[in-house]
Amino acid sequence: MRYLIHKSQTAEIPARQSYLYDIFHLYFLPGNPEGSFIPLIPVGEIGPDILFITGHNDQVVGHLSSYFRTISEKRIAITSCFGGSFEPWAIKKKVYVAKSASPLCVLRKGEAFGFGFPISDAELNFYNADGDFETKLKTAYELLRGAKNETRLA
Repeated sequence: MRYLIHKSQTAEIPARQSYLYDIFHLYFLPGNPEGSFIPLIPVGEIGPDILFITGHNDQVVGHLSSYFRTISEKRIAITSCFGGSFEPWAIKKKVYVAKSASPLCVLRKGEAFGFGFPISDAELNFYNADGDFETKLKTAYELLRGAKNETRLA
């Protein structure tokens, strides 16, 4: 498991580490940059086989375009606007995108919810959902169609 944030979000790292600790009960440390993203990597236990990536649509698309072949995780959960634009990658991996009533992934003032970073509804829903990891994931993110059709997987 890794959690990627764009380098423009560097100031959010301590707050996101707290957020991740609350959810997974694991400490996350920054790793070596991967392009313009900084990975937060759990210490000790690895956690579920998933890559979380958060950032503006163009940033996430750029990262996936450049690094998709090197992503070892079988699942990717994306917190970004225009979730449908990630369909091309859902053919090779299970790609989840933030659930949203609109194509935009609205960010709320995190301080109002006790977080030190702007937070999306998907991140709030993931944090607040009851149940195991899979239940939390399905509460906050939706699986893109390409990953549902197993015959399309290479």
